[in-house]
Amino acid sequence: MGILIDMKNIKTLLYIALLSQLVVSCSSITQIGKVNMISNRNIDPNLMEYELLTTYVGGSKKEIKRSKALSIEEAIDQTVRSIPGGEFIMNAKIYLVNGEYFVVEGDVWGTKKNIMFKGFKVGDKVTWRESRAYKTGVITSLKDDRTCLIKLDNNEVIEKKYDDITKSN
Repeated sequence: MGILIDMKNIKTLLYIALLSQLVVSCSSITQIGKVNMISNRNIDPNLMEYELLTTYVGGSKKEIKRSKALSIEEAIDQTVRSIPGGEFIMNAKIYLVNGEYFVVEGDVWGTKKNIMFKGFKVGDKVTWRESRAYKTGVITSLKDDRTCLIKLDNNEVIEKKYDDITKSN
């Protein structure tokens, strides 16, 4: 008894093997380290003004796909800089993605005093164009490296991209 393999079966088997290899290679995320604290900046242990800014930064599927850090140092910087006022990471996990890129996930600590990001700070009056009209508001929070929260005159709070707003007097 022999197994008959014709060209159609060979093509099907090759297609299945290739497809399974693509699925495996696209989702290869390996934890390579776990540390209590990690930073590329000088941290002053006597400065007790550090506080937890946000938790579990850098580990979402979207953040992992976006990361193209070729070194652990780049991955640390990418995670810390994604949060305005970020200085260091606690409870950090280090991942290798597809054997090529690094991602660092953890709790970002820093200071909220005098934070300025992309030229904006909490309390700035800003303007933007929406539906052929100009709107104004006041920045209440620098949410992340792309957006901030703005309080409108009617006390409604909205989220806007830094690229879409301009400081006003």
